[in-house]
Amino acid sequence: MSNATISDVAKKVGVSESTVSRYLSGFKVRNSESIKKAIKDLNYRPNIMARNLKSGKTGMVAVIVPDISNPFFASIVRGAEVAAGDDYMLQLISTNDDPDKEEAAIRRLNGRVDGLIYVPAKEDSQAITEFEDYAFPVVFVDRVISNLRRFDSVLADNQTGASLATKHLIEHGHAAIAHIAGPSASTPGKGRAEGYLAALKKSKIERNNDYLVESDFTVLGGYQAMMGLLALKKRPSAVFVGNNLMTIGALKALKESKVNVPDEMAVIGFDDHELSDLVNPPLTVISRDAHLQGALAMSTLLERIRDGYQFPPKQLKVDSNLVIRQSCGSTCLYRKTDSDKKILSSSTSS
Repeated sequence: MSNATISDVAKKVGVSESTVSRYLSGFKVRNSESIKKAIKDLNYRPNIMARNLKSGKTGMVAVIVPDISNPFFASIVRGAEVAAGDDYMLQLISTNDDPDKEEAAIRRLNGRVDGLIYVPAKEDSQAITEFEDYAFPVVFVDRVISNLRRFDSVLADNQTGASLATKHLIEHGHAAIAHIAGPSASTPGKGRAEGYLAALKKSKIERNNDYLVESDFTVLGGYQAMMGLLALKKRPSAVFVGNNLMTIGALKALKESKVNVPDEMAVIGFDDHELSDLVNPPLTVISRDAHLQGALAMSTLLERIRDGYQFPPKQLKVDSNLVIRQSCGSTCLYRKTDSDKKILSSSTSS
C-alpha cells in the first residue's frame, strides 16, 4: 500500500499542495498532466473521506427515477454513472411513480448528497417547491415540474419525434391515424401529442378527437387505450404509441383481438429497445439516446457542483430519430445495427 501524500505529489511536480487538491477536486489547473503522472508514479491514493470533510462535499450524487425497471430510465442511470467516472458515487432511488415517496426521499437527501438528477413522477406536483432552500443543485431529465423551469434540464425533442412518426404513417397512405398519448400534464405527453397534431395539420388531415387517447405511461395504459380504439365503429388504420411500456400494452391488445400488424393496424412506438427488432413484426420506433441524456445531465450537474449558478440555466435537447422496421408496413427489415438500420434524424425528411 502506498504511503505517498499530497505533499509528495506537490513536491514531485513543483506546485503547491492546494494546486494538487484543486486538481483532485475536478478543477482545471496548470500542470494537470504532470500532476496526473506524479499521482500514478507515486501510486498516490487520496483520502476521499478526509478530502470531503475538508471541502464540505459528500462525494455522492442522487438519481431519482419513477421506475428503474423501465429500460429508458435504466439507460439514463447508466449514462449518468459513466459520466460521473470515479469522482462521484451514485445513490439510486426508484419511486414507483409515487410522488409522496419522491418528496420524502428528496427531503432526506438534503445535506447528504452534492447534487440530484431528477426524473419527477408527476410534473404538476405542488409539494416540491423549495429546491432553492436545499444545499444541492438539481438537473431535471425527461420531465420538468412546471414551476421549477428555472433549473437545468435535459429533454428529448418530443414534438419532432412525434411529427416524424405521424408523417411516416401518412406517407404509407394512412389518414385514420390514432395516437395513444401520455398524460397531457407531462412534458413528453404534451410534446408528443403536439407533434402528432402538427403533422396531421400540415398534411391537411382533419383531427378526429376519438383517435387521440390520453392514458398512463404504463403497459396497462397502452392496453386499455388500444382496446378503446378497437371498440370504435370506425377503427384507425395506424397508431403512434407514446412510450415503450404503452407500446407493449397496445401490442398485447392487438394480439388478443387478433388484429394483424401491420396489415390491419400499422404501429410506431416511442423509445427503442434491444428487443424491438426481435418481436414479430419488428417494431418501428422513435428513438432517442437515453444514455446521452443521463450523461449530459451528470456533466451539467458536475458543473453546477463545481461552479455554482454562475451561468444561466441550461435547457438541453437530445435528438429524436425514426428507426424503420416492419410494424409500420415497410417491406424491408432494418435491423438495429450500424450497417443496416435506416435512421431518419429529426433534421432529415422522411
